[in-house]
Amino acid sequence: MISLIGGRCVYDPQVLMVMTNAFDRACDFLPAQFRDNDHMRRKLALHILHQVDDGESDPARLADSAILSLLR
Repeated sequence: MISLIGGRCVYDPQVLMVMTNAFDRACDFLPAQFRDNDHMRRKLALHILHQVDDGESDPARLADSAILSLLR
């Protein structure tokens, strides 16, 4: 991740692949009626982004953490 002016970040391709993998895993875990819910998907994505920004890089841990964050 490279920080830019104004608080925006750019992620390298490897990190993007990790985030995509984690997001897909987390979405696959959701019950069918929630998989297309934009609010749920957004919450998962934001959680994954925050965790990556904090240094997490394991897609399984990111996905698990994102799912658990929905329960809070």
